[in-house]
Amino acid sequence: MRLLQGLVFAAAWISGPTAAITTPKPSEACSLKARGPLLHKLQDAAIKDFAQIFFIDRNPKKAFDKYVPGRYIEHNPNGLSGRENAISFLTGFLATPGLTVTNLTAYAGGGFGHMRFREGVKGEFDRVVSDRLKFEGTCFVEHWDVSQDVTGQETNPLAWF
Repeated sequence: MRLLQGLVFAAAWISGPTAAITTPKPSEACSLKARGPLLHKLQDAAIKDFAQIFFIDRNPKKAFDKYVPGRYIEHNPNGLSGRENAISFLTGFLATPGLTVTNLTAYAGGGFGHMRFREGVKGEFDRVVSDRLKFEGTCFVEHWDVSQDVTGQETNPLAWF
């Protein structure tokens, strides 16, 4: 019996830290001071959580409250820097009737979070977008994006996705 208890304890002790290291969970709020050997995994979890809240739940304010705590530099020529400017614009945009967002991919690397997706409103616009968000710790402080219209006349059959 003691041998069985010892094996169960050893298995729990070994598997506990491994699970925590390989699958970090997003916290309730980002950390500008996050550092260390797990930072890449924490950033990857953060961009995926941000994408879920922002695009799937359609709640840019909640996403920004969790991941953009202050300074926010915007490089989109049609947007202004600042949290509140971004929240106002994006809340209105995501409320566009008929807006679809598909093919969403989110990942982190090199101190940046990346999101790629296709967005459109049938009969109005169809485009692919790539967003790049700069991390400070696990928070976002800067944003770039590029987009390209989908016409249906593309030469490359492998275009975008």
